[in-house]
Amino acid sequence: MPMEIDEFEEEANGEELTTGEAIVEFLLENDGKAWKRSEIAEAIDRDPNTVATNLSRLKDRGLVRHRKNHWAITNDRERLEEAIRFSNALSSLSEAFGPIIESEDDAQAWSESQPDEPHPSVVGDEEEAETQNIEITELNPDE
Repeated sequence: MPMEIDEFEEEANGEELTTGEAIVEFLLENDGKAWKRSEIAEAIDRDPNTVATNLSRLKDRGLVRHRKNHWAITNDRERLEEAIRFSNALSSLSEAFGPIIESEDDAQAWSESQPDEPHPSVVGDEEEAETQNIEITELNPDE
């Protein structure tokens, strides 16, 4: 069976896209359509359950859209470009210093270790910031 030239080139370079990168690349190349999860999994030759997990994460990051059983790339090109720049920077760092995550097991362990809530230093709105300032003032009565 013939191989797509992109896949041929990737194998020659020893590079393989992550599932998330492969999904974004596929949806971006086919941005005139919305796809079912199983169709995406088949197109990028990945496990449908892994694709489902990655689609949910990409949706949370605002990189894909979801309606009923179909998925499409985001309309927010600025957000997408920023994500691609970040991915490229991370790839460059990996090339220079070695990969941070070397296996699917490492990726799973990393994913499972992430907190469910944002770090307390992340302030969501002005009201919360004011509350935090009041608490700090109350803790430091000499000021």
